[in-house]
Amino acid sequence: MSKFSGVLQLTDLDDYITPSQECIKPVKIDKKPTAKKGTAKIQIEDDGSYIEENEKGEKKQLEKASITLADCLACSGCITSAESILIEQQSNAQLYKIFKEKSDGTAKPFIVFSLAIQPIISLSAEYNLQPTILARKLTTFLKDLGADMVLDMKLAEDLSIAEQQNEFLERFRERKEGGKHPGPILTSACPGWICYAEKTHGNWILPYISKVKSPQQIMGSLVKYYLPEALNIDPASIYHVTVMPCFDKKLEASREDFYTEITNVRDVDCVVTSLEIQDLINDRSMDLASLQDSDLDFLIQGEKAPDIETNTGSGSGGYSDHVFRRTATEIFQESVEDIKYTTLKNQDFKEVLLTKPDGSVVLKFAIANGFRNIQNLVQKMKRKRCDYDFVEIMACPNGCLNGGAQLRPKGEYTSKELIAVLEETYAGLNNKCHSMKLLDQLTISWFGGNLEKRRHFLYTEYHEVEKMTNALAIKW
Repeated sequence: MSKFSGVLQLTDLDDYITPSQECIKPVKIDKKPTAKKGTAKIQIEDDGSYIEENEKGEKKQLEKASITLADCLACSGCITSAESILIEQQSNAQLYKIFKEKSDGTAKPFIVFSLAIQPIISLSAEYNLQPTILARKLTTFLKDLGADMVLDMKLAEDLSIAEQQNEFLERFRERKEGGKHPGPILTSACPGWICYAEKTHGNWILPYISKVKSPQQIMGSLVKYYLPEALNIDPASIYHVTVMPCFDKKLEASREDFYTEITNVRDVDCVVTSLEIQDLINDRSMDLASLQDSDLDFLIQGEKAPDIETNTGSGSGGYSDHVFRRTATEIFQESVEDIKYTTLKNQDFKEVLLTKPDGSVVLKFAIANGFRNIQNLVQKMKRKRCDYDFVEIMACPNGCLNGGAQLRPKGEYTSKELIAVLEETYAGLNNKCHSMKLLDQLTISWFGGNLEKRRHFLYTEYHEVEKMTNALAIKW
């Protein structure tokens, strides 16, 4: 499992990525002055190694340089210099600095951690703890470090799904009967996919992308704008840390769309990953299992945080399942309990149909994980041959449970086996969204009837990024 999603990696000639390869820089050839000019050639072996052969037929294997995070951030192909500076502020070193400032009294931040479900499951497998127990012990650990609140991100995920349903239903009802298929709505929760779309396809593809914020950024709005009202504290005093399954989420948190210049408030101040949480635990030589359990905090006052729960459907949040089910009910009066997908060319691309008794298809949804499937989908859209109504897109093969910053397999475990364990754990948890009554209670207390305020905090915009000569534009 590579650290970055496919959109931030280079690989073989037939595609930009494969899940098993790290991003690499081209080999460097040092030119040495010689008495007379000679010729040399470089060939690429089947295993990807580089061999230099000089004019005498002598062969020498060249070193393949592994790219570092600094190398990646310095490349303008995927990440701008401004983004790289912001990402440097999102690390364990920065966390330790904030904790130290708080303990020294030099600053008084109100530190809030928000935990995504995928890191919880990854860490639970690593420490052999049931997810709810893991989350409670992690809460104790983080509060011992200096955190004031530790929240489960499930509420934000459910809000994101509910708004995704509303957005799809609104667009679906706008269709004219017998009219031309308008193309699919594409989910926007994956920043790796969004980075690729904005920087490679720009304005052409943006109208198809959902404008609903991801769970991380809805959680940012909740923590920075809803929570201060509930606790009567200054939003600027809150330092918000999210625990996420991939490094791409650091890019998302760094977007200017999620920064308020007037108040100098960023919705998410720091993103740390499953791997970085493990480093925090190891740095303190902590036996996580020996810690006492502490209940997670909950955003809605007077309500107790439930046990760790998941949504039905994929390990990336279940967007496709939930939108499909509600659309079937509200538009076609069909109650769909068990959604069965058909796997197409590979396990990371599958579809589900809703058909009438006469066999006609009225809904066609898909899940596309991994960059190769994303590329194929986009090409179909360009050729006007894509008849999907909705596509759940994630840049990482197998989706978010296989995020680039999830913990690595140990011992004889393979990545495939570990992912199977994570998927089984995810499916085995209590699968349900927070009740609409609870979500309505939250949104009414936060927005009242102000639709403009609701749209401001739950929706965003995506933008074309000026194209340049970069890794994503290479024509092999």
